[in-house]
Formats: sequence, structure tokens, C-alpha cells
Amino acid sequence: MTSYDKTNIPLVTALELSVAIHDRYGFTSKSTQDRATASGKESNLDAKGNPIPNSARLYRQLFPSAKVAESEREKFEITPEHVAQACEIRETLQGFSFKAIERELTNFEQQVLSVVNSDTVTHKDLGRIASFPNVYERKISQDTWEERESELARNSEFVGHALARAEFDVVVENVRYLSRTESYLICASESGKNIIKFFVPERRLDDIAEGDTVKLSGYVKKQEISKYHGGQETTIKPRKSFCKQLPSSHIFTCSSITTRTKELLASINFFSLILAQELNTIERQNMINVVLILK
Repeated sequence: MTSYDKTNIPLVTALELSVAIHDRYGFTSKSTQDRATASGKESNLDAKGNPIPNSARLYRQLFPSAKVAESEREKFEITPEHVAQACEIRETLQGFSFKAIERELTNFEQQVLSVVNSDTVTHKDLGRIASFPNVYERKISQDTWEERESELARNSEFVGHALARAEFDVVVENVRYLSRTESYLICASESGKNIIKFFVPERRLDDIAEGDTVKLSGYVKKQEISKYHGGQETTIKPRKSFCKQLPSSHIFTCSSITTRTKELLASINFFSLILAQELNTIERQNMINVVLILK
């Protein structure tokens, strides 16, 4: 195995390894697991059930412990796809320099540019490099959403009434994690055109993902013309529970079951739903579990 100097690590080598790790496990940092990129990946837990950050895996690849036999060390095969992806990530992140023409760069953007514009890095940069595949995916997702948001903005109208309670069926268009507040900004559309935004604490995101249809209940916090896209948008302060509707039926699961929700669910003929042929085994078991909770 190649031995590296901790103060002179080839950026390309570190970035290709970072891509391979992300490809296998998704992204996990020391503070939080990224829900947007973890789906469909291998478990990233250690023997004690604790998540292993990507930065730790990257460090172990470049500087393996002498206490671990080489035959027992985790191995990653760098494929042509990984090489191409690493190149694209570097070129995309170097594009942050163009933002300097429009505005002052943030500290984060300056730090990213400092790394991707270098040929070699130190071990202190590995944490940042481990996050680059995730930063890239977020940037692509955000660029896609901005195009979609501009499209919606042309016909978007305010929904509900300011400071009044309302309920909407919305489609989740974009989910963005805000590390400063440890919450998620959810951007959604109502009636296929009206822009609605709301915040969800990290602990209550559950399995809400882009493309889901959600029954949103809460208070209309504000209605304003966005200074970014020029369209009308409505901000909602959701109640403590909101419901995700399953695409295969009108059954839904809630982040928390309130008394009113129980009353509504109790009025449904669950057993006819359980016996319905279109429900698969998992859905039937879910309905049985709900029945047991209600009882």
C-alpha cells in the first residue's frame, strides 16, 4: 500500500477515494447523517452501532492503522466512474470562483476553492474533501430546484390567509439541510403551481423526501414576493404532526398521532383495507400496527 506524507497528499487521490466511499455509504459527518444521500447505501455503522463519518473512512484509507492487518482493512476499488466523477466534482466546485464576480464569497466557499485549486493537500483538509461529493450533489439538487422554482414562480399565488390556520396537500420539491439551525427547509408546490415553504427540525423529518405528497397543516406565517425569483410564496408554520400520503392508496402515516388523528383513523374500515388485494405484506402489517395503537 502506498504511504503518504500527511502534509503532501495528492488531491486527486483523496478525492477519488472520497467519491468511492460516498458511492458505497452515502454521506455521514460527525454531527449528522445526510438523509438525502444515504438512501440505498450500505450500513455505515461500526460494531457498536455508531455511525462512521466519511472523513474517518478516508483517513483510514490514506493512513491505515498498523494495528489492523492489511487483509482485514476495508478496500475500495477506484473505478473509471469514480475517476470521472471526481474530475467533475472538482471542476464544478472550482466554479465557486465565478460567484466572486457577483458577491463576496462565504468562508465555506473560500475554503472549498482553496482546496480544489491545489494539487496537494494536508491531513487537515480530509474532512472537507470527504464532504465534497455531498456538496456536489447538494449543488446539483439546488440548481435543479432553482430552475423548477423559477418555473413555478411565473404562476404561483398566495394560499390561505395570513396568520390563519390552513391545510394543504403539497408535493415536496426540494429538501435542504441547514446546519446552523439543525433543521430542514422544505420547498413544496400546491396545486402544481403555488410555492409553499416550511421548516422541519432534524429530529422530525422522518422519511419525508423529494417527490412525496404531504398533507400539511399549520398556520400561514407570511406571504411575500420573493426577492430571488420574483414570484408569490407562502411560508407555513406546521403543526407538530404532518402526514405523508402513500402513493399506492389513501393510507397515510404521521410523524405523531394526535387525538383527532386517532378519531379519524378509527372511523376507517381498516380490515377492508387490510384484505384489499392491492396492499402488499408490508402495508398490511402497517395497518395492523395502526389498529393495535388505536385500541
